[in-house]
Amino acid sequence: MAQYEMNLRDYWLIVRRRRLIIVASTILVALLSFWFAKQKVPVYQATAAVRYEQSTQLSGLLVEVLSYSSADTIETQLSLIKSYPILEDVAKRLGRLPQTVPGAALRESKAYWAALDGLAAKVKVTRIPSTSILEITVTSTSPREARDIANAVVETYRDHSRALRNARVTEARKFIEAQLKEVEARVRHAEAEVWAFREANRIISPGAESTVLLSLFTQVRSDIEKVRQQRAELELIQQRLARVAPSNPAARVFIDASNPALQRLQSVYAELLLERNNLALEATDRHPRLRALDDRMQEIQMEMRREVGAQIVTLRTREEILNRQMGELLQKNREVPAIELSLQRLQREARTSDDLLTLLKTRHQEALIKESEKIDEVSIVRPATEPEAPVGGETLTTVFVGALLGLTLGLVLAFVQETLDTSIGTIEDVEAYLEVPVLGVVPHIDARETVERILERRPSLAQMDPEALLSHALLITHFDPKSPVAEAYRTLRTNVQFARMERSGKVLVVTSPTLQEGKTTTIVNLALTMAQSGQRTLLVGANLRRPSIHRFFGIEREPGLADILVGSVTWRDCIRTVADMLMGRFEMEDIMAAPGLDNLHIIEAGPIPANPSELLSTPAMGAFLRAVRDEYDVVLIDTPPVLPVTDSAIVASQADGVILVYQAGKVGRLVLKRAKIHVENVGGKVWGVVLNDVKT
Repeated sequence: MAQYEMNLRDYWLIVRRRRLIIVASTILVALLSFWFAKQKVPVYQATAAVRYEQSTQLSGLLVEVLSYSSADTIETQLSLIKSYPILEDVAKRLGRLPQTVPGAALRESKAYWAALDGLAAKVKVTRIPSTSILEITVTSTSPREARDIANAVVETYRDHSRALRNARVTEARKFIEAQLKEVEARVRHAEAEVWAFREANRIISPGAESTVLLSLFTQVRSDIEKVRQQRAELELIQQRLARVAPSNPAARVFIDASNPALQRLQSVYAELLLERNNLALEATDRHPRLRALDDRMQEIQMEMRREVGAQIVTLRTREEILNRQMGELLQKNREVPAIELSLQRLQREARTSDDLLTLLKTRHQEALIKESEKIDEVSIVRPATEPEAPVGGETLTTVFVGALLGLTLGLVLAFVQETLDTSIGTIEDVEAYLEVPVLGVVPHIDARETVERILERRPSLAQMDPEALLSHALLITHFDPKSPVAEAYRTLRTNVQFARMERSGKVLVVTSPTLQEGKTTTIVNLALTMAQSGQRTLLVGANLRRPSIHRFFGIEREPGLADILVGSVTWRDCIRTVADMLMGRFEMEDIMAAPGLDNLHIIEAGPIPANPSELLSTPAMGAFLRAVRDEYDVVLIDTPPVLPVTDSAIVASQADGVILVYQAGKVGRLVLKRAKIHVENVGGKVWGVVLNDVKT
């Protein structure tokens, strides 16, 4: 079964047919690309690269408090590089913002935001896949500016990272130094009291009899002091937390405690505070993320208060137990001299203070080491250099890309025009599209001019009615035989005769895809030229719906083919000859003007039946065609259009060939294609196409 899919040959034919559009589009877009390349301001790009590497966590209580969370991912760094705090420092470094004016005052100025937005538009941050290297690319119309901005961004980003990373280390060191001074004073005071007590009481060493009890007493006292020290630290922390208002979750809270839970809460709180401070530079207090951070920080403060309170209760209980133990020891050792006990107490207090001093010195050294390390998570691996050539500045490349785009646009326009233009304009188009030959090309018949030429030769015909004159004008091969249109019909006759010799057929159906395409005018003129060439020609009107052959010759429509098919008359009784034409609109002079008219016999449609399709499909139609095939040299059958009704397909299946009459531009090529396929689907053989009513 025939298909509608287009193949490569069809596409090539479309390209050939619409080549002017394709070439014009390609040249036009290429020229526009050339003009654009020449008019475009050169743009330069400079790229610097930094490496972001999260520092490893060292052992120790202090580092545990100071360590970052793993939430600082590379994706976060991509956003931080273009954040307003960094861009503000970049603008100051480049001299676009004054160094001395505070940031709060600058933010009230439109120039501040214009400078930051201008920098942000020029900076692009990307990550090299599967690495921890970030590339900062700056685009500018000045190569030097692109280099300077890129280097300023990476240097500022590195400095910010270093400052944020080490700020907490410095704060911890300062706190330890303050505690260290206080404890050193306590140690000196305790040692002075011991020395003074010994001098006053002339004591060299404790007595041997109280050595064992003294050891126990010392241990319990030491435990009590440790518990008190821990409780004092926690109460100090509790006081600090109490001073933080619940309505101010963003307040700074620094805790130097040995409790792991408090250390964890302090670390999380510090990270949230850092994130909130950065976000507060860009967002308002109503920002959803800012409010979420405030809520979370307030929750952490409450957790800190609960944890500190629970620890204080535990230490108080422990202190009460140790105090009871101390009372028991004192009860057992009432005989121990009070002076010795006082000395031991003073020595114990001195040792406790000295131990605390040693611990603080150790922590101070750790803080100094940590601070001297100057942890750098960001390192510059490739500074930006001044670009030598602009990006996308090659004119030839731009023109080439433009030509490709123009070619693509031309192809699209060509296929769009091909889709919208459904007509077939040339013989080659028809033959390539339908894969059948064009048997003839009939020019447009100007009825008025033809009538005027006929009247010039036959003034007596001026008395005829206009309808009769119009019929004579359409029978142009007889009444205006020297016209180009008549010559076109004779060419059609010649091509049909050659086709008959190749295919050995006599019975031909002449039809069209749709109404009003001139098939009846074509068939009557073809029949006249056949008869004029000496061939016995039978013209059969099988259009049982709208018969019109009789109007051309002025003959009677009945009896006709419909009567033959129902069996009321024989086909010979329905034949109309030249004698009937004389009885109609033809005069003797018309008959004598051109020889061969006596070779033309006509059988009209007859009465219009109620069921034309069923009547044409009866066996009587086949018998009729077999009979006339033996009597005539050629039989031409006029039928209705192919697509509206099935009459033509029924007759075509019994004929030797089919000639399609196509009025160029009236209907689309798909309609013509469907008509051909419709005929072929019933077994009909399309011999060719007649292009009718062609405007010249």
